[in-house]
Amino acid sequence: MTIFTVHIPVGARDHEKIADQIRAIPETVSWSAFLFGPVWLAAQGAWLAASGFALAMAALVSAQIILGLSAGGLLLTLLLILLFIGLEGPQMARAAIRRRFDLVDVVNATTAEEAEHIALRRLISSHSARPARPAAPIYMHDGDVPGIGLFPDAGA
Repeated sequence: MTIFTVHIPVGARDHEKIADQIRAIPETVSWSAFLFGPVWLAAQGAWLAASGFALAMAALVSAQIILGLSAGGLLLTLLLILLFIGLEGPQMARAAIRRRFDLVDVVNATTAEEAEHIALRRLISSHSARPARPAAPIYMHDGDVPGIGLFPDAGA
């Protein structure tokens, strides 16, 4: 089973619209992010990360041309960057959707669709449940607690 973070659009209230726009992002290694790197990042909406990858590649190719670095070193560096994108790609995608979507739930499920159904069911049941009445505040006076803070006898 995989852990998913489930997100809904900011300010969404209608359950039918939420069901159409809900997104579940897995907490796993993304092999498609490893294989396709910047294309995968751009498809997920992580434009800043995709731009950073493009700038890093331009710097590496420039360093190879100017400094005469070996092609093997360039290939190894590219593979390490792609490995990083594969490991951290879902977090980059999650950061990219944070502006437009709110985190609703963290779900343990086998598929993204199952995670969306579980989170939607929880969301609907939490809205239908009657909220508990908040407790009345308890007011304390200065003399009620003998020592709070670093200097309990400062006022004495």
